[in-house]
Amino acid sequence: MSGATGGWVTFPDGAFVSDPAGVPSRLESLPSYDRAIGAWVPVEPEKVAPDGASYVLTSYNSTPPLYLVDARTGNQSLILTQEQEGPIQGSSWKVVRYASEGIYLWTGNGGMEKPVLGLWLVDPKTGGVRLVDGSHYWGSVQGGVAWALDEPNTRASASKVYRLDLGTGEVTTVYESKTDIRLLSPTPDGEMLIDYGKVGSPQLALLARPGSFVPIELPASFPPIYNARLAQPGVWLAIFGEAWSGIALYLKGEGVTIMARNPEPKPGLPAGLFYDAVGDCL
Repeated sequence: MSGATGGWVTFPDGAFVSDPAGVPSRLESLPSYDRAIGAWVPVEPEKVAPDGASYVLTSYNSTPPLYLVDARTGNQSLILTQEQEGPIQGSSWKVVRYASEGIYLWTGNGGMEKPVLGLWLVDPKTGGVRLVDGSHYWGSVQGGVAWALDEPNTRASASKVYRLDLGTGEVTTVYESKTDIRLLSPTPDGEMLIDYGKVGSPQLALLARPGSFVPIELPASFPPIYNARLAQPGVWLAIFGEAWSGIALYLKGEGVTIMARNPEPKPGLPAGLFYDAVGDCL
């Protein structure tokens, strides 16, 4: 991502201080802070192992090859090649999450004419690939649960939201809507935070179990949500609008709180700076 740089935001004043070590060496990726080694790594948080000891490195469009990188030394080992036989071969894939059980992949839409349904798990030690579930486009994994929409796009009309229990393999339909839905992020409590309705006019709700739909009130004049990430202590919302931008935090029982604003908003023009959480809050 051109122009992205790592740094620190302090609360409650919301001041941002850039860290020279947080400048990404690969412009197509955000850096993230790996607390296990006390250093920045050149990939997004979802590509870092839970213990912080390694991370996954991919090409720009996430097509194999995939490399496993030692976070401390930078040593790389090839774990998946484009020529590898099986469901990966010749396709464009995206890393969903590096979990304790392995590296989850999906196709998304990725420019493919016919994306492949399903969620795959790569063994980082052997490079072996297995299909976890082939019924839907599972684009989110967290805490032993995967989530999907009817379509591989990030927002879809008349969508059904599906939940996959990775332990039992059970798939349930959690919610069905006739309006646009975007899956934002799982929450620390195992629920899914969604944005629904008209593009550019954010509306939030929580989904947990079949039939549940809990609207979440937003602060007045809340900008569109660019991204959402699960990080201590809740879900961080990167917000980016014409009048102002910044970052907000969702906590269960407390709702959404604006934590920091762009220090120099420019009315009438897209705000030039916004924050995206790439590490846990201390």
